[in-house]
Amino acid sequence: MSDEPNQDGVTTPVPRPSRTMSLHAAGKMLLALAIGLAGALIFRALDAPLPWMLGSMAACFIVTILGGPILPPKPVVTPLRATLGVAIGTAFSPELIGRIPGMLASLGVLVPYVALLVLIGVPFFERLARFDRPTAFFSAVPGGLNDMVLFAEQSGANERTVTLVHCTRVLIIVFTLPFLIVYLSGLSPGEGTLASATLADLSWFDGVVLCAIGVIGWWLALRLGIFGAAMVGPMLLSGLLHAAGFTSARVPTEIMSLAQLGLGTYLGCLFRGLTAREFSSVVAWAICYSGIILTIAAAFSLLVVWLTGFDLTSVFLAFSPGGQPEMNLMAFVLGLDVAYVALHHLVRVAIVLLGAQIVLSKNKDWRGPAGRDSDPRPPERT
Repeated sequence: MSDEPNQDGVTTPVPRPSRTMSLHAAGKMLLALAIGLAGALIFRALDAPLPWMLGSMAACFIVTILGGPILPPKPVVTPLRATLGVAIGTAFSPELIGRIPGMLASLGVLVPYVALLVLIGVPFFERLARFDRPTAFFSAVPGGLNDMVLFAEQSGANERTVTLVHCTRVLIIVFTLPFLIVYLSGLSPGEGTLASATLADLSWFDGVVLCAIGVIGWWLALRLGIFGAAMVGPMLLSGLLHAAGFTSARVPTEIMSLAQLGLGTYLGCLFRGLTAREFSSVVAWAICYSGIILTIAAAFSLLVVWLTGFDLTSVFLAFSPGGQPEMNLMAFVLGLDVAYVALHHLVRVAIVLLGAQIVLSKNKDWRGPAGRDSDPRPPERT
């Protein structure tokens, strides 16, 4: 509080809420990370797959649904995504260049795959869930959460509904896929082979190189206007430098565990403010659609394996749209073909963004208040 004279010269106290609110919010974010850490340790004790991400996600999701005083730790998410981008890029090697022609058939299947998801998803949400057309479209498109919410805002769709649908899709796929993969493939639920480096193995020079790759790649992607700049920019720059043989530095296991903890905590907190009506009218339909997506992804994965002979586990992860950072992280930790998975999710997101822009440009009548009346509350931006 401070004293400030008004027009009559009378001194009145003036509140300064910004710093108080900032400290209050920071406390809720730290509490979320602490709860996420507790959940991660429980999952680790249970020998569950991806304990740092799934344990923190599950714990924060439960506390969020129960109305606990926690907030998504947004300030740490972007740096963690940049860290993840650098780590994924370390999986790119000089041999990858020679593998790209063999991936063309697999990459080409992504176009009909994405198209089929949209052709099934739009009628599903429009006729069964009773969404309006733009809300149904941007709920069905398997793109990035932030990107789809931005398109929803531009189209006049219900942002809150689109946000909840994509949050549910990412949460369901990210949480179920590791257990499914470990069960079907027999992979160890522990750390993958690419995460074998430790802090003790990291020289100061390699540490500086990795940090520089993250910062410069992020900055370049922002300047070029690349969607998902925080992860995609460092991933591409790291991949280019590692594929060219300029560096062989690896991101330590301890840092990757922190990245999983932060991202898992963030995902678990995204359902803050969820009401019973929203669960029955939006989330329940999104859960059903997530099952449809996984079924279609499995079918296309079998097709790709038949066409190319690639490893089924890596292909299934590459075709499961559970969020680009999360799927890449899963491939990294499980020791799968990270470069293959990352390249396919990058192409999928590019297809979705290009297609969404084309659809939005051809449906100018969507722009307006469509869909906003169904939930008058302002959407919670994630």
